[in-house]
Amino acid sequence: MSEQDETYEDIDDDAGIDGYEPSYVDVDGIRTRYYDVGDGDPLVLIHGNNWSGSSSANTWSKTFEFLRERFRVLAFDRVGCGMTENPADPEAFVYQTDVDHALGFLDAMGLESCHLAGWSRGGGLATRIAVEEPERFDTLIICNSATLGPPAGDGAHRRDIIFEMDAHGLEKTDPAYMEYFYRQYSHQRSYITDERVGIDASMERTEKGLETTTLMYEEGRLERWQETLDEHMNETHQRIKAGELTMPVLYVFGRNDPTVPPVMALATFDTIAQHNPAVRMKIINHCGHMIFLEHPEEFSRTVIEYVDCFHG
Repeated sequence: MSEQDETYEDIDDDAGIDGYEPSYVDVDGIRTRYYDVGDGDPLVLIHGNNWSGSSSANTWSKTFEFLRERFRVLAFDRVGCGMTENPADPEAFVYQTDVDHALGFLDAMGLESCHLAGWSRGGGLATRIAVEEPERFDTLIICNSATLGPPAGDGAHRRDIIFEMDAHGLEKTDPAYMEYFYRQYSHQRSYITDERVGIDASMERTEKGLETTTLMYEEGRLERWQETLDEHMNETHQRIKAGELTMPVLYVFGRNDPTVPPVMALATFDTIAQHNPAVRMKIINHCGHMIFLEHPEEFSRTVIEYVDCFHG
């Protein structure tokens, strides 16, 4: 057995983390992994990042012990992410598939209404489905989402700094890559454990994870996915400006995020607040992009207090 193989030998086949055991549900023919923790009002959590093995609901695990005191927490791997299957048709690698899968997950879980939270790229997706079917969502929580925010500053320069790890020649299947990834995005780093980076790397190594990488990066498919994302975000912005985001909205912002400058987060807040008096912003200092991993208890208490105030 190689040294790298030994890295993964103790990892559960379902890639569960922090002692939590995931389940699976069929979402319109796509086997979808999710966590189901707690017994209160349903709170659905949508993770961020691109389609890949390491993008998954494991992102939220540090909040489960706190959020479960108030909610039934449902965190799922988006289509093509984590342990959730890829679409059968490679041409379905477009943003509409993300939208359909997220709404399909709610249907599969029998949720007529719920609280909804999304982070980063998942924040854009959460907001997109919230304007699509606003009657289904009691509150919306957005976390550090450059996808949703209008462009601000030199985004290309920020990405160059964050992804300078690519120059080291590391592959996503190497835990060292995943550790570097988290360190680049974070201000507080105690959550970066061997377990977390090992599980992330192992999900990249699965047959499904390798297939996702192959399909996303061939024949201009990633560019097409980005084009369709931009189209959906443009429509989302227009509908927000038209006053269609009607539920209470909380924006939780990590002040030291290298990807989302404060001016971007404030612009998003102002756009929503123009027609929605129940919008609030919480800024957490000494906090990067991974709010719920860097400050899980404070993040969770903020969400609970906001929901109890506006939907108690």
